[in-house]
Amino acid sequence: MPLPPGEPDNPKAVAAWIVEQTQARDRFAHIYRASEEHRLRHGPDCTVYPTSSGPTLGTLAAVVDSKRILEVGCGLGYSALWLAFGSSPDGLVETIEKDRSHGEFARRHFEQEGYADRITVHQGRGAEVLPGLTGPYDLVFSDGDPDEYLADLDHFLRLLRPGGLLITSNLFLGQHDPNIPGLDQAAAYRLRILDDERLLTSFLPTGMALSVRRR
Repeated sequence: MPLPPGEPDNPKAVAAWIVEQTQARDRFAHIYRASEEHRLRHGPDCTVYPTSSGPTLGTLAAVVDSKRILEVGCGLGYSALWLAFGSSPDGLVETIEKDRSHGEFARRHFEQEGYADRITVHQGRGAEVLPGLTGPYDLVFSDGDPDEYLADLDHFLRLLRPGGLLITSNLFLGQHDPNIPGLDQAAAYRLRILDDERLLTSFLPTGMALSVRRR
């Protein structure tokens, strides 16, 4: 029997189909594009690196039935918007961003998309903001600087409710630049979330880690 028209017939074609169809239906694609353009304008020192997994984040937020979500690393707000969209209708997202100008851009995007009352930006580094937060959170998305990851993880375990979901990105940045600060911490973090008995962890092919807080 012949393949249906357009049917992907190899792994590369499957990956291309997924990217094409997902991007075509990304309701916040314009925010992603604005983030990419901002990073290219400001050069290699710019910390805006929008995740390409926005729909995945929204789907996971819906699966957990998230009412309180915490994000470290807001950028211009693309991932926070997807987390808010996927959360419960009354769900709230708190996001941490160290760069003041990025935080202002993100706030404007939240206002434009109608989420200003559901997403709060905390200005500062994770190490500065996390100690002052109280849980429980249903979902935590770690998308910040690798050199803070181990210290941040202690707070994530404190703040995340049993059964809650920790999503971690930026764990294999050495494949892009071996000089990024904190690669040793990212490597230690990868092993810790696998070995900590309080977490059940699986890695996606993209390198993103999903960890459920067991107790």
